[in-house]
Amino acid sequence: MIRILPLLLCALLLGGAASAETPFQFATVNLNAPDDPHVEGIRLALLHGDNRIMRGVDFGVFSMSETDEMSGVAFVVGVHKVDGDMDGGVSFSTVNLHAGRDRGLNHALINLLANPDRSVNIAYLNIARGSTLIDIGGINVSKTSRVQIGFANVTDRLEGFQFGFLNVAQNGFLPVFPVFNFPKN
Repeated sequence: MIRILPLLLCALLLGGAASAETPFQFATVNLNAPDDPHVEGIRLALLHGDNRIMRGVDFGVFSMSETDEMSGVAFVVGVHKVDGDMDGGVSFSTVNLHAGRDRGLNHALINLLANPDRSVNIAYLNIARGSTLIDIGGINVSKTSRVQIGFANVTDRLEGFQFGFLNVAQNGFLPVFPVFNFPKN
Protein backbone atom coordinates (compact mmCIF):
# COMPACT_ATOMS: atom_id res chain seq x y z
CA MET A 1 0.00 0.00 0.00
CA ILE A 2 2.81 2.41 0.86
CA ARG A 3 4.39 1.83 -2.60
CA ILE A 4 1.08 2.54 -4.33
CA LEU A 5 0.49 5.90 -2.61
CA PRO A 6 3.20 7.86 -4.52
CA LEU A 7 1.93 6.44 -7.82
CA LEU A 8 -1.63 7.39 -6.93
CA LEU A 9 -0.58 10.94 -6.02
CA CYS A 10 1.35 11.29 -9.29
CA ALA A 11 -1.64 10.04 -11.28
CA LEU A 12 -3.94 12.53 -9.55
CA LEU A 13 -1.44 15.33 -10.09
CA LEU A 14 -0.93 14.58 -13.78
CA GLY A 15 -4.64 13.96 -14.35
CA GLY A 16 -5.54 17.40 -13.00
CA ALA A 17 -2.66 19.27 -14.63
CA ALA A 18 -4.42 19.74 -17.96
CA SER A 19 -7.38 21.65 -16.52
CA ALA A 20 -6.04 23.40 -13.43
CA GLU A 21 -3.81 26.42 -13.01
CA THR A 22 -2.45 25.17 -9.69
CA PRO A 23 -2.71 21.38 -9.66
CA PHE A 24 -0.54 20.95 -6.55
CA GLN A 25 0.28 23.19 -3.61
CA PHE A 26 2.42 22.59 -0.55
CA ALA A 27 1.48 24.79 2.39
CA THR A 28 2.91 25.38 5.83
CA VAL A 29 3.10 28.32 8.23
CA ASN A 30 3.37 31.55 6.16
CA LEU A 31 4.20 29.62 2.97
CA ASN A 32 2.21 28.44 -0.04
CA ALA A 33 4.23 26.88 -2.85
CA PRO A 34 3.24 27.91 -5.45
CA ASP A 35 1.81 31.12 -4.05
CA ASP A 36 -1.65 30.93 -5.64
CA PRO A 37 -4.86 31.47 -3.63
CA HIS A 38 -6.83 29.20 -6.00
CA VAL A 39 -6.00 25.47 -5.99
CA GLU A 40 -7.65 23.00 -8.33
CA GLY A 41 -5.98 19.70 -7.60
CA ILE A 42 -4.13 18.66 -4.46
CA ARG A 43 -3.03 20.70 -1.47
CA LEU A 44 -0.76 19.24 1.17
CA ALA A 45 -0.75 21.36 4.33
CA LEU A 46 1.72 20.74 7.12
CA LEU A 47 0.85 22.64 10.34
CA HIS A 48 -1.07 25.37 8.45
CA GLY A 49 -2.52 25.93 5.01
CA ASP A 50 -4.49 28.97 3.88
CA ASN A 51 -5.97 29.85 0.50
CA ARG A 52 -9.17 31.31 -0.96
CA ILE A 53 -10.55 28.51 -3.13
CA MET A 54 -9.86 24.79 -2.79
CA ARG A 55 -11.24 22.41 -5.41
CA GLY A 56 -9.89 18.88 -5.29
CA VAL A 57 -8.18 16.95 -2.50
CA ASP A 58 -6.97 18.74 0.63
CA PHE A 59 -4.57 16.81 2.88
CA GLY A 60 -3.80 18.39 6.26
CA VAL A 61 -1.15 16.92 8.52
CA PHE A 62 -1.38 18.17 12.11
CA SER A 63 -2.72 21.39 10.67
CA MET A 64 -5.33 24.04 10.46
CA SER A 65 -6.39 23.81 6.85
CA GLU A 66 -8.20 27.05 5.93
CA THR A 67 -10.07 28.12 2.82
CA ASP A 68 -12.90 30.47 1.86
CA GLU A 69 -14.65 28.11 -0.58
CA MET A 70 -14.29 24.37 -0.78
CA SER A 71 -15.45 21.57 -3.05
CA GLY A 72 -13.86 18.16 -3.19
CA VAL A 73 -12.49 16.02 -0.39
CA ALA A 74 -10.59 17.07 2.73
CA PHE A 75 -8.56 14.68 4.89
CA VAL A 76 -7.32 16.77 7.80
CA VAL A 77 -5.69 15.61 11.01
CA GLY A 78 -6.48 18.85 12.78
CA VAL A 79 -8.98 21.61 11.99
CA HIS A 80 -10.71 21.98 8.62
CA LYS A 81 -11.83 25.62 8.54
CA VAL A 82 -14.08 26.89 5.76
CA ASP A 83 -14.90 30.61 6.06
CA GLY A 84 -17.42 30.56 3.21
CA ASP A 85 -19.36 27.71 1.61
CA MET A 86 -18.54 24.05 1.11
CA ASP A 87 -20.40 23.01 -2.02
CA GLY A 88 -20.31 19.37 -2.99
CA GLY A 89 -17.61 18.61 -0.48
CA VAL A 90 -16.67 15.82 1.86
CA SER A 91 -14.66 16.65 4.95
CA PHE A 92 -12.98 14.04 7.16
CA SER A 93 -11.14 15.78 9.99
CA THR A 94 -10.63 16.03 13.72
CA VAL A 95 -12.63 19.28 13.89
CA ASN A 96 -14.77 20.84 11.16
CA LEU A 97 -15.22 24.58 11.66
CA HIS A 98 -17.45 25.86 8.83
CA ALA A 99 -18.87 29.39 8.76
CA GLY A 100 -21.07 29.19 5.64
CA ARG A 101 -23.45 26.75 3.98
CA ASP A 102 -22.50 23.11 3.64
CA ARG A 103 -23.65 20.72 0.94
CA GLY A 104 -22.04 17.31 1.31
CA LEU A 105 -20.68 15.26 4.19
CA ASN A 106 -19.00 16.44 7.40
CA HIS A 107 -17.33 13.67 9.39
CA ALA A 108 -15.22 14.56 12.44
CA LEU A 109 -14.89 14.18 16.16
CA ILE A 110 -16.43 17.67 16.47
CA ASN A 111 -18.50 19.52 13.86
CA LEU A 112 -19.04 23.24 14.56
CA LEU A 113 -21.16 24.37 11.64
CA ALA A 114 -23.13 27.46 10.66
CA ASN A 115 -25.71 26.21 8.16
CA PRO A 116 -25.28 22.60 7.03
CA ASP A 117 -28.79 22.52 5.57
CA ARG A 118 -27.83 20.15 2.76
CA SER A 119 -25.27 17.94 4.42
CA VAL A 120 -24.98 14.82 6.48
CA ASN A 121 -23.08 15.50 9.70
CA ILE A 122 -21.43 12.64 11.58
CA ALA A 123 -19.53 13.37 14.80
CA TYR A 124 -19.41 12.77 18.52
CA LEU A 125 -20.52 16.40 18.85
CA ASN A 126 -22.53 18.18 16.13
CA ILE A 127 -23.36 21.83 16.80
CA ALA A 128 -25.08 23.93 14.14
CA ARG A 129 -26.27 27.53 14.42
CA GLY A 130 -28.71 27.08 11.52
CA SER A 131 -30.64 24.31 9.83
CA THR A 132 -29.39 20.74 9.48
CA LEU A 133 -30.41 17.95 7.17
CA ILE A 134 -29.17 14.82 8.98
CA ASP A 135 -27.14 14.71 12.20
CA ILE A 136 -25.71 11.42 13.43
CA GLY A 137 -23.64 11.52 16.59
CA GLY A 138 -23.31 11.41 20.33
CA ILE A 139 -24.74 14.89 20.96
CA ASN A 140 -26.56 16.82 18.22
CA VAL A 141 -27.56 20.47 18.71
CA SER A 142 -29.15 22.72 16.07
CA LYS A 143 -31.56 25.59 15.52
CA THR A 144 -33.71 23.60 13.05
CA SER A 145 -33.30 19.96 12.13
CA ARG A 146 -34.87 17.42 9.82
CA VAL A 147 -33.32 14.24 11.29
CA GLN A 148 -31.25 13.75 14.43
CA ILE A 149 -29.96 10.35 15.52
CA GLY A 150 -27.77 10.23 18.60
CA PHE A 151 -27.48 9.81 22.34
CA ALA A 152 -28.85 13.31 23.01
CA ASN A 153 -30.62 15.42 20.38
CA VAL A 154 -31.56 19.08 20.90
CA THR A 155 -33.26 21.44 18.44
CA ASP A 156 -35.57 24.45 18.58
CA ARG A 157 -37.59 23.34 15.56
CA LEU A 158 -37.93 19.73 14.46
CA GLU A 159 -39.11 19.03 10.91
CA GLY A 160 -38.69 15.24 10.76
CA PHE A 161 -37.79 13.04 13.71
CA GLN A 162 -35.31 12.47 16.52
CA PHE A 163 -34.10 9.06 17.68
CA GLY A 164 -31.93 8.71 20.78
CA PHE A 165 -31.72 8.31 24.54
CA LEU A 166 -32.84 11.92 25.14
CA ASN A 167 -34.69 14.05 22.57
CA VAL A 168 -35.48 17.74 23.07
CA ALA A 169 -37.51 19.76 20.55
CA GLN A 170 -39.55 22.86 21.35
CA ASN A 171 -42.17 21.83 18.79
CA GLY A 172 -42.00 18.10 19.56
CA PHE A 173 -45.11 16.12 20.44
CA LEU A 174 -43.55 16.45 23.91
CA PRO A 175 -40.73 18.98 24.42
CA VAL A 176 -38.56 16.29 26.04
CA PHE A 177 -39.01 12.59 25.34
CA PRO A 178 -36.80 9.48 25.45
CA VAL A 179 -36.18 7.16 22.46
CA PHE A 180 -37.94 9.26 19.77
CA ASN A 181 -39.64 12.58 19.10
CA PHE A 182 -41.46 14.16 16.16
CA PRO A 183 -43.19 17.50 15.52
CA LYS A 184 -46.67 17.88 16.96
CA ASN A 185 -48.08 19.58 13.81
